[in-house]
Amino acid sequence: MGVTLGSDDLVLSSGSLDNPPIEVLVEAAVLGGFTGLTLWPAVYPADPAIGERIRDADLAVVDMDAVIVWVGPDDPGGPYYEEAPREAVFEAAAALGATGVNSLLVCPGSATKEQAVEAMASLADQAAEIGADVYMEFSRNRPIPDPATSAEVVAATGRANCGLTVDFWHVFYGPGDFADFAAIPGYLIGAIQLNDAPAEPHEDLGWATRYLRCVPGEGAMDLSGALRTIRGAGCQAPLTLEVFDSGRLEALGPVGFARLLGDATRRLLVELDS
Repeated sequence: MGVTLGSDDLVLSSGSLDNPPIEVLVEAAVLGGFTGLTLWPAVYPADPAIGERIRDADLAVVDMDAVIVWVGPDDPGGPYYEEAPREAVFEAAAALGATGVNSLLVCPGSATKEQAVEAMASLADQAAEIGADVYMEFSRNRPIPDPATSAEVVAATGRANCGLTVDFWHVFYGPGDFADFAAIPGYLIGAIQLNDAPAEPHEDLGWATRYLRCVPGEGAMDLSGALRTIRGAGCQAPLTLEVFDSGRLEALGPVGFARLLGDATRRLLVELDS
């Protein structure tokens, strides 16, 4: 399967570059100093040519992002949002050698913790069949919205390949905060999506989430403090840059924006280690 990266490795989310052709994405990742990629499976499917292009550049495929899982009753059936169907996500993960699959839980109202545990256990079992891990991404608009409860869910699955995706944007705007991770075992955190954010949420937070995130160091987050807390708990996940900033991407182009993201994160790592 894919290569496992360490906590100082930088991973580029294809979504940060608005999912360009694979040749453009790979060039930007290499010139930006990244060692891995997170791919959106609706754009980068189980195509041998995609895998070959990534391997030729010595890049690891860290995650496929994301598989959507309905929890609770009255499942209308997929597709959910713009995401690829569940089987297509796992086919892409297997074909491209991804070490992980990110997941989002959706439901019409409030899901119970038990329902979330059942959903994640099922995903973990399917991921195990291809030698991959599966991660649950939480946020304020998800059925399990906070770090502490999310950690309880993935631990309760009893699956060693089930963990959390920690998107800094979602933690910053709560519920919960980065201090919660001092009490969460680091091995439960499989993926970190790094970004920065304005001090106050945009009036249309859903829109800002997709188009107006900040480059690390250009927002209001205490990124060094947050990473020290998470690493202090034992997390060894690499840093995936998930920064949706349509204006900067348009101004700089894919390579320029990737370089900006890589340089900003390396400055953060220097500060973290000082």
